[in-house]
Amino acid sequence: MSLEKQLMDQMKTAMKSKDVLALQALRSVKSAILLVKTENGAVSDLTEDQEIKILQKQVKQRKDSAAIFMDQGRQDLAAPESVSYTHLRAHETEAD
Repeated sequence: MSLEKQLMDQMKTAMKSKDVLALQALRSVKSAILLVKTENGAVSDLTEDQEIKILQKQVKQRKDSAAIFMDQGRQDLAAPESVSYTHLRAHETEAD
């Protein structure tokens, strides 16, 4: 099963369990995948490697954001980023 389909299944689960932070993290990855798919001249289907690279980029972005917020003393903003990082990291290890 492709990463995109796995994300959709996880999004459904997050919606049913009302896990807002997990849903937000999953939607961000899905959005990034859709952006790449709809770029000018892009092929309609992404390879699994391309999907994994997008996921890794999102994981790194969340990790960096959490670190920056922590350095600036913004715990209120760092906490959701850390939770998103944790959720995405779990998907990254599943995809590998």
